[in-house]
Parts: sequence; C-alpha cells; structure tokens
Amino acid sequence: MKKCSWLLFSGAILFSGASSLFAQSQHGIHLFSKLNYYTSESNVIIVSILSEEKNHDAYKVVLNDKTSQPITTIQLDSSRTLVSIPIENFEIGRNQIQANIFSGEELIDERIIEFEYLEPVSNEVKIDQETGGLIVDGLPFFPFGFYLGRVGEIPEREVVNGFNTIGPYQGNLPEGLEERKAYMDRAAELGIKVQYGLNSLIGTRHNSTEGPGMSEEEVWELLKSEVLAFRNHPALLSWYINDEPDGQGRPPELLEKAYDFIHELDPYHPISIVFMLPSKIGEFRNTMDIAMTDPYPIPNSSVDIQSYVKEIGDVLKYEKSVWLVPQAFGGQEMWNREPTASEIRVMTYLGIINNVKGIQYFIRSFNNLNPQAVSAWSETSNMAVEVTQMTPFLLSAEPSYWLETGDPDIFVRSFSHNGEKLLVAVNKSNTPKNYSIQLREPIPPGYRIDAWFENRRLEFEGNVLEDIIDGFGTRVYRIRKEDQNSTKMNSGNIVYNPSFEIVASPGLSAGHNLTFTSYEDADHGGTVFADSRQSVDGLFSMRMITPTDQAGKKVRFIPNILIKGNSYNVSIWAKAKQQANMPNFRIVINAANQEETFQLTSEWKLYSFAFTADSTSTNAIVELDMPNQGTAWFDLFQISPDPVIDYVINDDQTATVTISTSTPTADVRYSSMNSSSEGKALDYNQPFVIKRAATINAMLFEDGQKIIESKKFIPVNSALGKPVHFETPYNSKYTAQGDSSLTNGVMGSTSFRDGNWLGYLDDEVTFTVDMQEIADVNSVMLNFLCDPNSGIFIPDEVKVYTSLDGDSYTLSGERKNNAISKRGEPYLVPFEVELEPAKARFIKFTVSTFGEIPDGYLFTGTHSWMFMDEVLVE
Repeated sequence: MKKCSWLLFSGAILFSGASSLFAQSQHGIHLFSKLNYYTSESNVIIVSILSEEKNHDAYKVVLNDKTSQPITTIQLDSSRTLVSIPIENFEIGRNQIQANIFSGEELIDERIIEFEYLEPVSNEVKIDQETGGLIVDGLPFFPFGFYLGRVGEIPEREVVNGFNTIGPYQGNLPEGLEERKAYMDRAAELGIKVQYGLNSLIGTRHNSTEGPGMSEEEVWELLKSEVLAFRNHPALLSWYINDEPDGQGRPPELLEKAYDFIHELDPYHPISIVFMLPSKIGEFRNTMDIAMTDPYPIPNSSVDIQSYVKEIGDVLKYEKSVWLVPQAFGGQEMWNREPTASEIRVMTYLGIINNVKGIQYFIRSFNNLNPQAVSAWSETSNMAVEVTQMTPFLLSAEPSYWLETGDPDIFVRSFSHNGEKLLVAVNKSNTPKNYSIQLREPIPPGYRIDAWFENRRLEFEGNVLEDIIDGFGTRVYRIRKEDQNSTKMNSGNIVYNPSFEIVASPGLSAGHNLTFTSYEDADHGGTVFADSRQSVDGLFSMRMITPTDQAGKKVRFIPNILIKGNSYNVSIWAKAKQQANMPNFRIVINAANQEETFQLTSEWKLYSFAFTADSTSTNAIVELDMPNQGTAWFDLFQISPDPVIDYVINDDQTATVTISTSTPTADVRYSSMNSSSEGKALDYNQPFVIKRAATINAMLFEDGQKIIESKKFIPVNSALGKPVHFETPYNSKYTAQGDSSLTNGVMGSTSFRDGNWLGYLDDEVTFTVDMQEIADVNSVMLNFLCDPNSGIFIPDEVKVYTSLDGDSYTLSGERKNNAISKRGEPYLVPFEVELEPAKARFIKFTVSTFGEIPDGYLFTGTHSWMFMDEVLVE
C-alpha cells in the first residue's frame, strides 16, 4: 500500500543485528533493563517479571558485573520486582550485567542483561521496555499522529486538534534538504514530533518503485548525511526505515545492517518499521525498536486489528514498542471504501486496549483527499485529545487487566495510575448494547466513577458497573477518590478551577477562554491543552506552546470579584521545557492595573505577587500568556485575599473567625467594627468568637508598618438557622441554597452568578421568618444586589410585619427606596428597617420590586429582577 519508497542496500552485512539483548522468559521469568539506555538517571533499573502461576518465594536472581563480582541479589517475592543499581557503577557505552537465576540453591539459568549508558542530549527519546512506551523530554509520550505526503501547513492545522506526531513520506535527495529542514523546524516550533523517513534509502523496489539511480556507496553516504543532519534536531522522534519488508520479501539481514549503522550514528532515537504479517515478526526482531503494524481491514471486519497487535505484542513484550497504523483511506486499489468514523474509532481503541503504545493513521492529505469523509477525520481528532488525556494510564507500569463483561463483543481493560483506575471499553459489534463490567475488587468507600469525555457520573453497586455502549462504540471510566480537596489550596481562593482538574471536554480545562497575545502576529499553531502527564496539584496542569515570539495564545480566566481596599495574593506554579533562552510568562489584571512578568525555569516553581484593589470590580478578568517562544506548564493558579478571613456559624448563633495569610513573616492584627463602634487593633494569635454582626478588618504588619489588609462582613444575628416560609417562590434559575438561603449566614458577592442569591421576577415578594420563640425584635436588615446592566434593580419598598402566633400580624416598620439604581459596577444595598419595639416570633416581609425597566437602561420594557441573600434580625 505504501508508496514513494526508493530502497537500496543489497550488499554484505556489516553488523550482526540489533544493539541490545532482549528480555527472556525461560522458567516464566523475564529479566531486563527498565530503559533501553540511561543518561542523567541516578540508577539503572533492573526489572524482573515472574509469571503469575510461579511460586514467588522459590526464585532469586544474583546480578554480577562484567568481572563476575556480585552486585546485588533479587528475591522474587512478588510478580514484579525492581532493583536500582547506582549508575556510577557503569561505564559510558554498552554495559552488561550477568544474571544467575536460582530455584532454591540450584542454578537453573544464566542471562545477560544489556543496556547503554550515554552522555545526555537535549532531544533524547527513550523506551520504557517494561511498558513499551516512549519517554520524550523526560515525560511519558504517546505518539498520536499520521502519515502524510507533502507537509505544507498540515502540522499547524492538526496540532490544534491534539495530534503530536507526523510521519512524512519523502525522498532523501540533497536537493530537498532545505525543504526537509524547514518542516522539521516548524514541527519543533509547534511541539510536534517527527518519524523521520529514511525508507527511500533502504531496500529495493518497494511497490515497483525504482531507486534513485545511485551507487550503493553513494546511497550509504547519503543515509549517513541525513542522520547527521537531523540527529540533534528537537523535532526528531525516531527514524522510520522501512515499509512492510515482511510482505515485500526483503531479508531481515538487510535491515539489521541499516539498523546498526543508524544506531551507531545516533543511539538516542529509536528506529521503526511497519509490518503487515505478524507471523513473521520474530524474523525481524533485530531490525527495529518500534514495530508498527497496518492491518487495513475495511471494508471487512475492523476487529481483525486485535489479532495483528496481539501476535506482535506477544512476541516483542518487554523488548519493543508496538504501534498501530489504523486505516484512514479507501476508495482506491482493493479497498472500495473508507472506514466510517465509528470504524476508525473501534480500530483505534481495539489497538489501545491491546497495549499498542502509538497510533499513526495512514494517511492524511490536503483538502480531505485522504480521508475524504469529514466525519472520519473529525473522529481521529476527537481521539487524539482523548488518548493524550489517558497517557499516564496507558503508559503506566502498574498491572493492567482484562475485565469480564458477560458479552463476547465487548472488551474492557483496566489501567492504573497513582491510585486511580481507568476502564476502557470497546464494543466490536455495530449494535448498541446494555452491558456490565465485573471489577476485580469492590470500589472502595469514598470513590466515584466518572464517564470520562462524557461529563457524567455513574452509580455503582459493589464491584459491578452497568452502562450502555454504542455500536462500534467506546467508553472510558475513571475511578477516583470522591474528595480530592487540595492541601495546597488557599481557603480564600477566588479563581474557578485553579488546578485545571475540571475537564468536561477532552483536553480542555473549564474556566477560561482563549485569544491571542497579538492578533497581528498570531501563529495559528499555538496551543493550550490540559496535560495529565505532570502537575503540582491533582492530575492535570495546563500546557502552553508559543511557536514564535508574540505569536501564541492567551488564556483569559472567567471574571473574578475584587473588593476595594482588600489586598490579594496572586500565585501560580509553572515550569518550562529547557531551551537556550528560557521564556517569560505574564499575568495581567486590567481591572486592578496589574501586570507582572516572570522568567520560567525547567523545574516547578511558585511565582507570586500582591496588590491592593483600588476599586471594586465584578468583572476582573485575569490574563495569562507566554510572549516568548517555548513550551510551559502551569498549575494551581490562585488569587486570594491576603490575609484571608474565614468564619463558621456556631449553633449558639455566634461565629468563630479564623485569619490566615500566605505571608508567614508578617504579624497579623485585626479589628472589629459593628453598627455602634469600631474596636482597636488586636494581635491575632488564635481563632476568636464574635456575638453580633460585624465587619472584621485583618491587617498584616512588617517592621511595625501595615502592608496589606482585607475586610469581611460576618452576619451574626438572631435569625441564623431559623426556618423561612416563602409565600412567593424564588425563581428556579436562581435558587442559592434553597429555603435556608436567607438565614444561613452566607453573604452574596457583587456577582449574581455566585450561587448565593435568590432571584425574583415578581411584582411583590412575601416570606416569613420563624424565630421559633418569642423575643424582642428591634430592627431587621435585608441585603439586595443592584446590577442594572444585568436587569437587577433595587426594590421600591420593604414592609415588615410581626406576629406572636403566625396568624395575626401587625405592621411594625417600612422603608421606601429613594435611591436610583446606578449602572456600572454592581453593588450591594443593605436595607435596614427600624421597627417599633415589639415582642414577636414570626416576622413577615413584603418586598415591592422595581417592576418594568424604563428607558435609559438595558432590557427596556421587560420586568426587572430582584436579588436578595440574607436577613438579619436584631
């Protein structure tokens, strides 16, 4: 199928096969080096895997150095054992460890474990031989990409859809070198990795394609120059050296020679070949580090995928990385149609649950020449972000299991990572079904199940999960702790989704939108994605790639509320990929006239600054961008009042107040101001109790000078916790905390969306507070929101009635509103009503709302909203 391949090398074999010995499984024991080579690691990791049916206590392994001196002994007391050996025990270059395997005291086997120890380079790509996964830039990397012909603008078009790898079909003649360098440079800017094609130089007459007409010596030199030209390139992922040699009748010895030659020039990047006949893979195990397979089953059964990848995976387990080349073409040669979107999905996921560690579709062309169906390629984009989000699970070395479903057409595999599980389900039939998953053990208390990529939660009972699945459908379930509250979160943080953990759509954390740093210089290949591979808090961080200076994307977080006079601490964790000139990032808060720029390092670091708000703002949008070229990760972005004032309402209608600060060197003081007086500033040493409504002013001092302060009103009053009966129901769109909202001690902010406001569209609103005992009542206060730009107006009048029995009421006070509802920033309007001194148990409120909105305001002619949040009774 694959074309444009000039294939040479037919001379004598110069090298004797691939450059490492493989994991061996005699006696049910695999022994191998965790990584195919080591550079900056402190230790070499030796892995032993013992078959489940073996008696763990019966075996031990003695590891010896090249002089036969013992290094360490491994007691195989579990199915998987890892041993760390200091790297300083070894020399640069190829190293060998002799392994003697004992059953009891009897020597039953001898092995040689080989690995390489190399000087570090910036673009090294390693293989975790235990999982078959790649390690790129020090992070697990699941290649998800496609073959393509002419590169052109395809990389920037597809990197924004989540693809991270391309494999161009290309010639390797000198006249095309500058074009190849250009696309490689562009891929590096975008953060895309490249399977660099050398297949035009290795072999003969692939698909009847003639060679370049050079002598063997000339081709050999050309191959060498290609490897030397790109071996240090930051975009290089691997060397792709051949198409389907098993089906083309190409001898393995030919490719072994090429493998050794390339590996000698560049030991830092794996070598890949695609195969069409899994039964022959053993013959070629010395020719590559990455074995790709391309079944291309459509228009027949897409489930043929399983037999291909399983057969190759079984042979190359703990030796190679196995990838799948799903079919994304048709209507040509013997393939009379393309796969449908669902067929492409089921092929891809069947590969994933059978442990492939890379996906590279064949093929993507300009203007939907391949594949032709828009839906087909859209589905590959959907899966690109899904698989990237699953990467730490799919590349985890923790045990992975098949789970029972009771349906032969539905396959489910469980993957584990850091105490969480991911269940990946695939329906190989084109029929929707109800099904159940039998887990290996019950889900622990305090855990939940989420249908990832669908933004829904599932109920479960015991160790059985029930759900539905589409024909040729997939499901992914995440089993995690219910309570994942961060210990690093500031209690007063006002940023929504600060750790980027809320990911409703794959790859996209909630709570922000994107624009460009500069529309004039915008690079449409700039990306911002949620990244599950590394973080400071939780599973996700936010990854930002700026391809060229001033050309990246800017993150605009949803608006926050700033209170005039309050001080705030802004903090964020960040790191960048190592590069010669490390990039800067910038945080801008226009509403507070704040702009701060920081230089990134290659390690996670906390960046912060403080400011005092000189005005109140309900629409304080924070912007984050990276003006300089580079790749960076951000996590745990917080804006917190500093100091932070928290309170808890007690059963006796008092409040316990706690003050905390992110400035540990400062002295904390506070004062309390109520309706009659303002207390003097006191040193804060421990939580304190207040017995009536007050505004607490918390202050930080350094060297005796006040540096910052914050304030909070705490509505302590005799109505706290009392039941409220609503004669006028609140609107279903704005229900706050329901019937308890007016007496729960929680004050609303100047944002009507904060979830603490009851909203009404009625002309008159009536409700009654039951004080539950007869008491003296002297005054009441209602708190309203004024935000005319959102259609929310101050009410016209409040009348207050009192009663001893709840049947007979007396008008005890009223207040008319004489103020105009002002446009601009929203603001709070406390309505205090003095009452004729009376004893009462029931207090009834009748609020006359503003009514129809007049000219001069937005929404003219419609009925105004009335928002209220708390009732205070004295």
